[in-house]
Amino acid sequence: MTRKKRSPGAAGSRTGAPARSSRRGAPRVRDARRTLDREFSPRHLLSFSVGTYLACNAVRDAYLVVDGPDCALMRTQFLQGNHDYLAELTSVGGKHKVVHTALEPAGVMRPRDEALVDLLQRVGGTDGVGCVLLTSLPIATVLATDYARLCRRAAAAVGKPVVAIPGRSLSTDWLGGYEEALAALAERLDLPETRRAPDAVAVVGLLHDRNEADCRGNVREIERLVRGLDLEPASVWLSGGRCAELRQAARASTVVSLPYGRRAARILARRLGARLVEADLPFGLPACERFVRQVAAACGRAPHGERLIESELAAVVPALEWVAPFLFQGRRFGFIGDPHLRSGFCEMIDLLGGRVAFSVVTACRHHGIGRARTAPPDSDDLLVEPRAAALRRFLDEHLAPGRLDCLVTNSTCIEAAAGRDLAVVEFGFPSYDVHALYDRSYLGFRGALAFADTIANQLRLHATLRAPVAKRV
Repeated sequence: MTRKKRSPGAAGSRTGAPARSSRRGAPRVRDARRTLDREFSPRHLLSFSVGTYLACNAVRDAYLVVDGPDCALMRTQFLQGNHDYLAELTSVGGKHKVVHTALEPAGVMRPRDEALVDLLQRVGGTDGVGCVLLTSLPIATVLATDYARLCRRAAAAVGKPVVAIPGRSLSTDWLGGYEEALAALAERLDLPETRRAPDAVAVVGLLHDRNEADCRGNVREIERLVRGLDLEPASVWLSGGRCAELRQAARASTVVSLPYGRRAARILARRLGARLVEADLPFGLPACERFVRQVAAACGRAPHGERLIESELAAVVPALEWVAPFLFQGRRFGFIGDPHLRSGFCEMIDLLGGRVAFSVVTACRHHGIGRARTAPPDSDDLLVEPRAAALRRFLDEHLAPGRLDCLVTNSTCIEAAAGRDLAVVEFGFPSYDVHALYDRSYLGFRGALAFADTIANQLRLHATLRAPVAKRV
Protein backbone atom coordinates (compact mmCIF):
# COMPACT_ATOMS: atom_id res chain seq x y z
CA MET A 1 0.00 0.00 0.00
CA THR A 2 1.43 3.37 -0.97
CA ARG A 3 1.33 6.22 1.51
CA LYS A 4 -0.60 9.30 0.36
CA LYS A 5 1.35 12.51 0.09
CA ARG A 6 0.27 15.37 2.32
CA SER A 7 -0.91 18.51 0.62
CA PRO A 8 1.09 21.71 1.26
CA GLY A 9 -1.60 22.99 3.57
CA ALA A 10 -1.87 19.87 5.70
CA ALA A 11 -1.24 19.87 9.43
CA GLY A 12 2.44 19.79 10.23
CA SER A 13 3.56 21.46 6.99
CA ARG A 14 6.12 24.23 7.13
CA THR A 15 4.21 26.63 4.93
CA GLY A 16 2.23 28.13 7.82
CA ALA A 17 -1.05 27.63 5.99
CA PRO A 18 -4.04 26.68 8.15
CA ALA A 19 -4.62 22.95 8.49
CA ARG A 20 -7.52 21.41 6.68
CA SER A 21 -9.59 19.04 8.77
CA SER A 22 -10.27 15.75 7.06
CA ARG A 23 -13.19 13.46 7.77
CA ARG A 24 -10.82 11.09 9.51
CA GLY A 25 -9.17 13.86 11.55
CA ALA A 26 -12.35 15.60 12.72
CA PRO A 27 -13.33 12.91 15.28
CA ARG A 28 -9.79 12.99 16.64
CA VAL A 29 -10.02 16.77 17.09
CA ARG A 30 -13.37 16.40 18.83
CA ASP A 31 -11.97 13.68 21.10
CA ALA A 32 -8.97 15.86 21.95
CA ARG A 33 -11.24 18.79 22.76
CA ARG A 34 -13.42 16.61 24.96
CA THR A 35 -10.33 15.34 26.79
CA LEU A 36 -9.04 18.85 27.37
CA ASP A 37 -12.50 19.95 28.46
CA ARG A 38 -12.73 17.08 30.90
CA GLU A 39 -9.22 17.44 32.32
CA PHE A 40 -8.90 21.21 32.58
CA SER A 41 -12.38 22.55 33.24
CA PRO A 42 -12.82 23.69 36.86
CA ARG A 43 -13.75 21.17 39.52
CA HIS A 44 -17.36 21.37 40.67
CA LEU A 45 -16.50 21.80 44.35
CA LEU A 46 -17.05 24.42 47.02
CA SER A 47 -13.84 25.82 48.46
CA PHE A 48 -12.04 25.05 51.71
CA SER A 49 -12.82 28.48 53.15
CA VAL A 50 -16.58 27.91 52.81
CA GLY A 51 -16.23 24.99 55.24
CA THR A 52 -14.52 27.24 57.79
CA TYR A 53 -17.37 29.73 57.41
CA LEU A 54 -19.83 26.91 58.16
CA ALA A 55 -17.95 26.10 61.35
CA CYS A 56 -17.85 29.75 62.43
CA ASN A 57 -21.58 30.08 61.73
CA ALA A 58 -22.23 26.95 63.84
CA VAL A 59 -20.60 28.45 66.97
CA ARG A 60 -22.58 31.50 67.96
CA ASP A 61 -19.80 33.45 69.65
CA ALA A 62 -16.94 32.37 67.35
CA TYR A 63 -15.36 34.95 65.04
CA LEU A 64 -13.27 34.16 61.98
CA VAL A 65 -10.27 36.13 60.71
CA VAL A 66 -9.33 35.32 57.11
CA ASP A 67 -5.87 36.30 55.96
CA GLY A 68 -6.58 37.23 52.37
CA PRO A 69 -8.17 39.80 50.04
CA ASP A 70 -11.56 41.41 50.57
CA CYS A 71 -13.25 38.70 48.49
CA ALA A 72 -13.23 36.77 51.77
CA LEU A 73 -16.20 38.83 52.91
CA MET A 74 -18.13 38.10 49.72
CA ARG A 75 -17.91 34.37 50.37
CA THR A 76 -20.23 34.78 53.34
CA GLN A 77 -23.02 34.95 50.77
CA PHE A 78 -22.92 31.17 50.42
CA LEU A 79 -24.70 31.24 53.79
CA GLN A 80 -25.82 34.78 54.60
CA GLY A 81 -29.29 35.34 53.15
CA ASN A 82 -29.04 32.25 50.96
CA HIS A 83 -28.47 28.85 52.55
CA ASP A 84 -29.07 30.09 56.10
CA TYR A 85 -31.70 32.74 56.77
CA LEU A 86 -30.48 32.94 60.37
CA ALA A 87 -26.77 33.31 59.60
CA GLU A 88 -24.94 36.04 61.52
CA LEU A 89 -21.65 36.14 59.60
CA THR A 90 -22.23 39.75 58.59
CA SER A 91 -24.07 42.54 60.35
CA VAL A 92 -25.72 45.75 59.16
CA GLY A 93 -24.10 47.36 62.21
CA GLY A 94 -20.65 46.52 60.87
CA LYS A 95 -19.73 44.00 63.58
CA HIS A 96 -19.07 41.12 61.19
CA LYS A 97 -18.20 37.63 62.42
CA VAL A 98 -15.93 37.21 59.39
CA VAL A 99 -13.05 39.67 59.23
CA HIS A 100 -10.38 39.79 56.52
CA THR A 101 -6.91 41.31 56.39
CA ALA A 102 -7.40 42.98 52.97
CA LEU A 103 -4.18 41.39 51.78
CA GLU A 104 -3.18 42.58 48.30
CA PRO A 105 -0.38 41.29 46.04
CA ALA A 106 1.68 44.40 46.72
CA GLY A 107 1.60 43.72 50.45
CA VAL A 108 2.73 40.11 50.56
CA MET A 109 6.42 41.00 50.95
CA ARG A 110 5.96 43.44 53.82
CA PRO A 111 6.38 42.36 57.47
CA ARG A 112 2.88 41.51 58.68
CA ASP A 113 3.21 39.60 61.95
CA GLU A 114 2.54 42.55 64.26
CA ALA A 115 -0.44 43.71 62.22
CA LEU A 116 -1.95 40.22 62.33
CA VAL A 117 -1.47 39.90 66.07
CA ASP A 118 -3.01 43.35 66.57
CA LEU A 119 -6.06 42.37 64.48
CA LEU A 120 -6.50 39.10 66.38
CA GLN A 121 -6.29 40.95 69.69
CA ARG A 122 -8.82 43.56 68.62
CA VAL A 123 -11.29 40.90 67.46
CA GLY A 124 -10.70 38.70 70.51
CA GLY A 125 -11.01 41.63 72.90
CA THR A 126 -14.49 42.51 71.66
CA ASP A 127 -17.35 41.90 74.08
CA GLY A 128 -19.32 38.76 73.35
CA VAL A 129 -16.52 36.99 71.46
CA GLY A 130 -15.97 33.49 72.82
CA CYS A 131 -13.13 32.41 70.54
CA VAL A 132 -11.32 33.55 67.41
CA LEU A 133 -10.56 31.31 64.45
CA LEU A 134 -7.86 32.21 61.94
CA THR A 135 -7.42 30.77 58.46
CA SER A 136 -5.89 31.91 55.18
CA LEU A 137 -6.60 32.04 51.47
CA PRO A 138 -3.96 30.69 49.06
CA ILE A 139 -2.36 34.10 48.42
CA ALA A 140 -1.45 34.19 52.11
CA THR A 141 -0.98 30.46 52.72
CA VAL A 142 1.97 30.28 50.31
CA LEU A 143 3.84 32.80 52.48
CA ALA A 144 4.19 30.10 55.19
CA THR A 145 3.41 32.47 58.05
CA ASP A 146 3.59 30.81 61.47
CA TYR A 147 -0.06 31.42 62.30
CA ALA A 148 -0.02 29.12 65.32
CA ARG A 149 2.67 31.25 67.00
CA LEU A 150 0.74 34.46 66.28
CA CYS A 151 -2.45 32.91 67.67
CA ARG A 152 -0.68 31.92 70.89
CA ARG A 153 0.52 35.51 71.33
CA ALA A 154 -2.96 36.92 70.77
CA ALA A 155 -4.59 34.33 73.05
CA ALA A 156 -2.21 35.20 75.88
CA ALA A 157 -3.11 38.88 75.49
CA VAL A 158 -6.92 38.54 75.38
CA GLY A 159 -7.36 35.49 77.64
CA LYS A 160 -9.55 33.69 75.09
CA PRO A 161 -8.88 30.86 72.64
CA VAL A 162 -7.37 32.08 69.36
CA VAL A 163 -7.19 29.06 67.08
CA ALA A 164 -5.28 28.63 63.81
CA ILE A 165 -6.96 26.55 61.09
CA PRO A 166 -4.34 25.42 58.55
CA GLY A 167 -5.19 26.83 55.13
CA ARG A 168 -5.60 23.85 52.82
CA SER A 169 -7.48 25.46 49.95
CA LEU A 170 -5.11 23.93 47.42
CA SER A 171 -5.58 20.36 48.61
CA THR A 172 -9.15 19.91 49.84
CA ASP A 173 -12.67 21.34 49.73
CA TRP A 174 -15.46 22.64 51.98
CA LEU A 175 -15.76 19.33 53.83
CA GLY A 176 -12.04 19.56 54.55
CA GLY A 177 -12.46 23.12 55.80
CA TYR A 178 -15.18 22.06 58.23
CA GLU A 179 -13.12 19.08 59.41
CA GLU A 180 -10.01 21.21 59.94
CA ALA A 181 -12.00 23.79 61.92
CA LEU A 182 -13.38 21.10 64.25
CA ALA A 183 -9.94 19.54 64.67
CA ALA A 184 -8.41 22.93 65.52
CA LEU A 185 -11.11 23.57 68.13
CA ALA A 186 -10.65 20.11 69.61
CA GLU A 187 -6.90 20.75 69.89
CA ARG A 188 -6.89 24.32 71.20
CA LEU A 189 -10.20 25.05 72.94
CA ASP A 190 -9.63 25.50 76.67
CA LEU A 191 -11.49 22.81 78.61
CA PRO A 192 -12.37 23.17 82.27
CA GLU A 193 -10.89 20.90 84.90
CA THR A 194 -13.93 18.91 85.88
CA ARG A 195 -14.84 15.40 86.92
CA ARG A 196 -16.02 13.23 84.07
CA ALA A 197 -19.47 11.72 84.48
CA PRO A 198 -19.60 7.99 83.63
CA ASP A 199 -22.81 8.35 81.59
CA ALA A 200 -21.95 11.64 79.84
CA VAL A 201 -21.46 11.51 76.04
CA ALA A 202 -19.97 14.10 73.68
CA VAL A 203 -21.01 13.77 70.03
CA VAL A 204 -18.35 15.20 67.70
CA GLY A 205 -18.57 15.52 63.93
CA LEU A 206 -22.12 16.66 63.21
CA LEU A 207 -22.52 18.95 60.19
CA HIS A 208 -24.48 21.94 61.48
CA ASP A 209 -24.59 23.82 58.21
CA ARG A 210 -27.23 26.35 59.19
CA ASN A 211 -29.08 27.62 62.22
CA GLU A 212 -32.52 26.85 60.84
CA ALA A 213 -34.93 24.34 62.30
CA ASP A 214 -33.77 21.34 60.28
CA CYS A 215 -30.24 21.44 61.70
CA ARG A 216 -31.47 22.43 65.16
CA GLY A 217 -33.84 19.48 64.90
CA ASN A 218 -30.91 17.20 64.03
CA VAL A 219 -29.17 18.20 67.27
CA ARG A 220 -32.30 17.54 69.32
CA GLU A 221 -32.87 14.19 67.60
CA ILE A 222 -29.33 12.99 68.32
CA GLU A 223 -29.65 14.13 71.94
CA ARG A 224 -32.98 12.31 72.18
CA LEU A 225 -31.44 9.05 70.93
CA VAL A 226 -28.57 9.37 73.41
CA ARG A 227 -31.03 9.92 76.25
CA GLY A 228 -33.00 6.92 75.01
CA LEU A 229 -29.94 4.82 75.89
CA ASP A 230 -30.03 6.16 79.44
CA LEU A 231 -27.00 8.35 78.70
CA GLU A 232 -26.47 12.09 79.09
CA PRO A 233 -25.63 14.19 76.00
CA ALA A 234 -22.98 16.52 77.44
CA SER A 235 -22.15 18.38 74.23
CA VAL A 236 -22.69 18.19 70.47
CA TRP A 237 -20.01 19.50 68.10
CA LEU A 238 -21.27 21.54 66.32
CA SER A 239 -24.76 22.56 67.33
CA GLY A 240 -25.20 26.31 66.85
CA GLY A 241 -24.45 26.96 70.53
CA ARG A 242 -21.70 28.95 72.21
CA CYS A 243 -18.17 28.00 73.17
CA ALA A 244 -19.35 27.37 76.72
CA GLU A 245 -21.54 24.55 75.40
CA LEU A 246 -18.60 23.03 73.54
CA ARG A 247 -16.58 23.06 76.77
CA GLN A 248 -19.22 20.86 78.40
CA ALA A 249 -17.59 18.01 76.49
CA ALA A 250 -15.01 17.94 79.29
CA ARG A 251 -17.58 16.05 81.39
CA ALA A 252 -17.84 13.22 78.87
CA SER A 253 -16.52 9.72 79.47
CA THR A 254 -17.43 8.73 75.90
CA VAL A 255 -16.81 10.61 72.65
CA VAL A 256 -19.04 9.53 69.76
CA SER A 257 -17.41 10.28 66.41
CA LEU A 258 -19.51 11.22 63.37
CA PRO A 259 -18.16 11.41 59.79
CA TYR A 260 -17.79 15.20 59.51
CA GLY A 261 -15.25 15.33 62.35
CA ARG A 262 -13.47 12.02 62.84
CA ARG A 263 -10.09 13.59 63.58
CA ALA A 264 -11.59 16.14 65.98
CA ALA A 265 -13.26 13.29 67.90
CA ARG A 266 -9.95 11.44 68.19
CA ILE A 267 -8.19 14.56 69.44
CA LEU A 268 -10.88 15.32 72.00
CA ALA A 269 -11.03 11.72 73.24
CA ARG A 270 -7.26 11.74 73.68
CA ARG A 271 -7.33 15.01 75.62
CA LEU A 272 -10.09 13.76 77.91
CA GLY A 273 -8.86 10.20 78.26
CA ALA A 274 -12.36 9.20 77.15
CA ARG A 275 -13.70 6.17 75.27
CA LEU A 276 -13.91 6.78 71.49
CA VAL A 277 -16.82 5.32 69.49
CA GLU A 278 -16.83 5.75 65.71
CA ALA A 279 -20.48 5.69 64.72
CA ASP A 280 -22.38 5.99 61.46
CA LEU A 281 -24.27 9.17 60.65
CA PRO A 282 -27.87 8.33 61.65
CA PHE A 283 -29.36 9.25 58.26
CA GLY A 284 -31.90 6.73 57.06
CA LEU A 285 -33.43 3.90 59.07
CA PRO A 286 -30.65 1.30 58.60
CA ALA A 287 -27.98 3.83 59.62
CA CYS A 288 -30.07 4.89 62.64
CA GLU A 289 -30.19 1.31 63.85
CA ARG A 290 -26.41 1.00 63.47
CA PHE A 291 -25.82 4.29 65.29
CA VAL A 292 -27.90 3.18 68.27
CA ARG A 293 -26.27 -0.26 68.42
CA GLN A 294 -22.74 1.16 68.10
CA VAL A 295 -23.20 3.62 70.94
CA ALA A 296 -25.17 1.18 73.06
CA ALA A 297 -22.59 -1.60 72.73
CA ALA A 298 -19.68 0.69 73.59
CA CYS A 299 -21.43 2.06 76.67
CA GLY A 300 -22.78 -1.23 77.98
CA ARG A 301 -26.35 -0.40 77.01
CA ALA A 302 -27.08 -3.14 74.45
CA PRO A 303 -30.53 -4.07 75.90
CA HIS A 304 -31.45 -0.36 76.02
CA GLY A 305 -30.43 -0.08 72.38
CA GLU A 306 -32.65 -2.91 71.19
CA ARG A 307 -35.64 -1.58 73.11
CA LEU A 308 -35.05 1.90 71.69
CA ILE A 309 -34.81 0.62 68.12
CA GLU A 310 -37.98 -1.45 68.51
CA SER A 311 -39.85 1.53 69.92
CA GLU A 312 -38.64 3.94 67.21
CA LEU A 313 -39.42 1.57 64.34
CA ALA A 314 -42.87 0.88 65.76
CA ALA A 315 -43.59 4.61 65.56
CA VAL A 316 -42.13 5.19 62.08
CA VAL A 317 -42.60 2.10 59.91
CA PRO A 318 -46.43 2.04 59.87
CA ALA A 319 -46.43 5.50 58.34
CA LEU A 320 -44.24 4.23 55.48
CA GLU A 321 -46.14 1.03 54.73
CA TRP A 322 -48.76 2.59 52.50
CA VAL A 323 -46.52 5.03 50.66
CA ALA A 324 -43.60 2.71 49.79
CA PRO A 325 -45.36 0.46 47.24
CA PHE A 326 -47.22 3.30 45.55
CA LEU A 327 -44.54 5.99 45.29
CA PHE A 328 -41.13 4.39 45.81
CA GLN A 329 -41.25 0.82 44.54
CA GLY A 330 -39.63 0.53 41.12
CA ARG A 331 -38.82 4.26 40.92
CA ARG A 332 -35.36 5.46 39.82
CA PHE A 333 -33.58 8.08 41.87
CA GLY A 334 -30.48 10.22 41.40
CA PHE A 335 -28.40 11.78 44.16
CA ILE A 336 -26.07 14.79 44.07
CA GLY A 337 -24.40 15.81 47.32
CA ASP A 338 -21.79 14.97 49.92
CA PRO A 339 -20.57 11.38 50.46
CA HIS A 340 -21.76 11.04 54.05
CA LEU A 341 -25.38 11.66 53.04
CA ARG A 342 -25.09 9.39 50.02
CA SER A 343 -24.69 6.29 52.20
CA GLY A 344 -27.93 6.74 54.09
CA PHE A 345 -29.77 7.87 50.97
CA CYS A 346 -28.87 4.71 49.03
CA GLU A 347 -29.91 2.52 51.93
CA MET A 348 -33.18 4.36 52.49
CA ILE A 349 -34.22 4.23 48.84
CA ASP A 350 -33.33 0.53 48.67
CA LEU A 351 -35.38 -0.12 51.82
CA LEU A 352 -38.42 1.62 50.31
CA GLY A 353 -38.20 -0.37 47.09
CA GLY A 354 -36.63 2.20 44.80
CA ARG A 355 -33.34 2.13 42.93
CA VAL A 356 -30.55 4.70 42.93
CA ALA A 357 -29.65 5.04 39.26
CA PHE A 358 -26.70 7.38 39.75
CA SER A 359 -24.83 9.43 42.33
CA VAL A 360 -22.63 12.50 42.03
CA VAL A 361 -20.38 13.18 45.02
CA THR A 362 -19.57 16.89 45.04
CA ALA A 363 -16.51 16.47 47.25
CA CYS A 364 -12.87 15.44 46.95
CA ARG A 365 -12.08 11.77 46.46
CA HIS A 366 -10.15 11.50 49.71
CA HIS A 367 -13.41 11.92 51.67
CA GLY A 368 -14.56 8.60 50.22
CA ILE A 369 -17.83 7.90 48.43
CA GLY A 370 -19.99 7.10 51.44
CA ARG A 371 -20.26 3.39 50.79
CA ALA A 372 -23.61 2.05 51.93
CA ARG A 373 -23.53 -1.05 54.11
CA THR A 374 -26.84 -2.69 53.34
CA ALA A 375 -27.74 -1.43 49.86
CA PRO A 376 -25.63 -2.70 46.93
CA PRO A 377 -22.74 -0.19 47.07
CA ASP A 378 -21.78 -0.18 43.40
CA SER A 379 -25.17 -0.65 41.81
CA ASP A 380 -25.47 3.00 40.77
CA ASP A 381 -23.44 4.94 38.23
CA LEU A 382 -21.04 7.07 40.28
CA LEU A 383 -19.19 10.33 39.56
CA VAL A 384 -16.83 11.66 42.25
CA GLU A 385 -15.05 15.04 42.46
CA PRO A 386 -16.45 16.02 39.05
CA ARG A 387 -15.01 18.47 36.56
CA ALA A 388 -17.59 20.95 35.30
CA ALA A 389 -17.53 19.71 31.72
CA ALA A 390 -17.65 16.04 32.70
CA LEU A 391 -20.52 16.77 35.08
CA ARG A 392 -22.54 18.45 32.32
CA ARG A 393 -22.13 15.45 30.04
CA PHE A 394 -22.90 13.01 32.86
CA LEU A 395 -26.13 14.79 33.78
CA ASP A 396 -27.20 15.26 30.17
CA GLU A 397 -26.98 11.49 29.77
CA HIS A 398 -28.53 10.43 33.07
CA LEU A 399 -31.32 13.02 33.08
CA ALA A 400 -32.43 12.17 29.56
CA PRO A 401 -36.18 11.59 29.14
CA GLY A 402 -37.40 8.34 30.64
CA ARG A 403 -34.25 7.56 32.62
CA LEU A 404 -35.09 9.02 36.05
CA ASP A 405 -38.12 9.62 38.25
CA CYS A 406 -36.68 11.80 41.04
CA LEU A 407 -33.50 13.81 41.54
CA VAL A 408 -32.30 14.66 45.06
CA THR A 409 -29.68 17.37 44.74
CA ASN A 410 -28.10 20.36 46.42
CA SER A 411 -28.43 23.81 44.88
CA THR A 412 -25.23 23.61 42.86
CA CYS A 413 -26.85 21.23 40.33
CA ILE A 414 -30.55 21.94 40.66
CA GLU A 415 -30.68 23.93 37.42
CA ALA A 416 -29.72 20.78 35.52
CA ALA A 417 -33.23 19.46 36.25
CA ALA A 418 -34.99 22.54 34.89
CA GLY A 419 -37.54 21.66 32.22
CA ARG A 420 -37.06 17.92 32.65
CA ASP A 421 -39.81 15.39 33.32
CA LEU A 422 -38.87 14.36 36.86
CA ALA A 423 -39.52 15.23 40.50
CA VAL A 424 -36.84 17.34 42.20
CA VAL A 425 -35.93 17.52 45.89
CA GLU A 426 -33.44 20.19 46.97
CA PHE A 427 -31.43 18.78 49.85
CA GLY A 428 -28.02 19.12 51.49
CA PHE A 429 -25.50 21.92 51.43
CA PRO A 430 -26.14 24.31 49.90
CA SER A 431 -29.92 24.60 49.72
CA TYR A 432 -30.77 28.11 48.63
CA ASP A 433 -34.48 27.68 47.93
CA VAL A 434 -35.62 25.18 50.59
CA HIS A 435 -35.62 26.25 54.24
CA ALA A 436 -36.94 24.97 57.57
CA LEU A 437 -39.17 27.21 59.65
CA TYR A 438 -40.21 24.50 62.11
CA ASP A 439 -38.52 21.53 63.76
CA ARG A 440 -37.92 19.20 60.79
CA SER A 441 -34.81 17.07 61.27
CA TYR A 442 -33.53 14.67 58.64
CA LEU A 443 -31.35 12.65 61.05
CA GLY A 444 -32.62 9.99 63.42
CA PHE A 445 -35.70 7.81 63.04
CA ARG A 446 -38.06 10.77 62.99
CA GLY A 447 -35.82 12.52 60.52
CA ALA A 448 -35.94 9.50 58.21
CA LEU A 449 -39.72 9.72 58.22
CA ALA A 450 -39.62 13.44 57.45
CA PHE A 451 -37.16 12.89 54.60
CA ALA A 452 -39.27 10.13 53.07
CA ASP A 453 -42.31 12.38 53.44
CA THR A 454 -40.55 15.17 51.52
CA ILE A 455 -39.64 12.86 48.63
CA ALA A 456 -43.10 11.25 48.55
CA ASN A 457 -44.80 14.64 48.34
CA GLN A 458 -42.58 15.75 45.46
CA LEU A 459 -43.18 12.51 43.58
CA ARG A 460 -46.93 12.85 44.03
CA LEU A 461 -46.91 16.51 43.04
CA HIS A 462 -44.92 15.78 39.91
CA ALA A 463 -47.26 12.95 38.93
CA THR A 464 -50.25 15.26 39.38
CA LEU A 465 -48.78 18.11 37.37
CA ARG A 466 -47.77 15.93 34.44
CA ALA A 467 -51.14 14.14 34.22
CA PRO A 468 -53.41 15.37 31.43
CA VAL A 469 -56.24 17.62 32.59
CA ALA A 470 -59.69 16.22 31.80
CA LYS A 471 -61.75 18.46 29.57
CA ARG A 472 -64.92 19.81 31.05
CA VAL A 473 -68.12 18.82 29.29
